[in-house]
Amino acid sequence: MRHNRQMAHDLSEVDDIDRRILGILATDGRISWTRLAEQIHLAPSSAADRVRRMERHGVITGYRADVDPATLGRDVRALVEVGLVAGADAEEFEDRLRTRTEVAFAAYVTGPSDYSVLVDCAGAEGLDAIVRWIRSDVAVARTESKFILRVVVS
Repeated sequence: MRHNRQMAHDLSEVDDIDRRILGILATDGRISWTRLAEQIHLAPSSAADRVRRMERHGVITGYRADVDPATLGRDVRALVEVGLVAGADAEEFEDRLRTRTEVAFAAYVTGPSDYSVLVDCAGAEGLDAIVRWIRSDVAVARTESKFILRVVVS
């Protein structure tokens, strides 16, 4: 694993064609080898070889499906800033966050908060419920919630 991480950070191993491939895959991870090859002006087998090499070396770490939370009844998206109590067990708090399906993203951050937590909820009631759940955690000293009105860059 150490070798893969080292290679992923060694930009000399990723050339301009690889960077173009990465840009295409970032917007369409399910593109066929044929269409990818057409866009980068290579044979499909060469495009596939390049992608497989980048996967092997840890440059490409996976693929995912982007799901619209509103289609699942989660029409409210909010950012919850969380400050922990001094000396709290951060790993335990992180483990508890992982148990909640409303949590779309959580990051340990710098600044006045310890965590930024992106949540997708069913209405204001759902947001209230998840914020109450977060606040009930013994590790949490404070929260600050912000509704997301519009996504500018995703």
